[in-house]
Amino acid sequence: MVETGVRGVGKRRKKAVDFRAILTKIKGENSEVIMYGGMDATGGPFEKQAQQLGMRAKVLAGDGMCTEKLFDLAGKATDNVVCSQAGMALERMEFGKEFEEKYKARFHRPIEIYAPFTYDAVYVIVDTMKRASSVDPAKILAEMPRTDHKGVNGETMFDAKGDLRHGVISLYDYKAGKKTLLDVVKM
Repeated sequence: MVETGVRGVGKRRKKAVDFRAILTKIKGENSEVIMYGGMDATGGPFEKQAQQLGMRAKVLAGDGMCTEKLFDLAGKATDNVVCSQAGMALERMEFGKEFEEKYKARFHRPIEIYAPFTYDAVYVIVDTMKRASSVDPAKILAEMPRTDHKGVNGETMFDAKGDLRHGVISLYDYKAGKKTLLDVVKM
């Protein structure tokens, strides 16, 4: 990765909350981008400490840090965060709004991040079991590539290796303390 200008500079234990040493090292490298692969509970302090050190590098993070709670943990430091979540953003799902309303009515709480995907996954598995006329995992697995399910997330189909045919990643940033959809990348 060094040929592309990407270079790892360090790692921390998953429960670490003092990132000043590694951030100081990164700051000395004049990095434009920092990839953070942790959860919001540690990502918030990481981002806040980066801001306190005067770092301007964008922080790229995955779904563990891509939460509504991040602003509560990092405050204005979230202005430098771009994060991703697997799958279509709820607000872009054809049936996302309807699913969200039904979820809130039933569970009396905000929707959990992957609830629409779990919901569809149950239907995909049950449908596959019906088509396989079996609960035998080998028979279900053999039938899975023929899946063509339309659900909350849209159409779910798999290739022969079991990978999604039309995978999607949603990208977010934070504006005025709110996680905001930037774009959806279709693969």
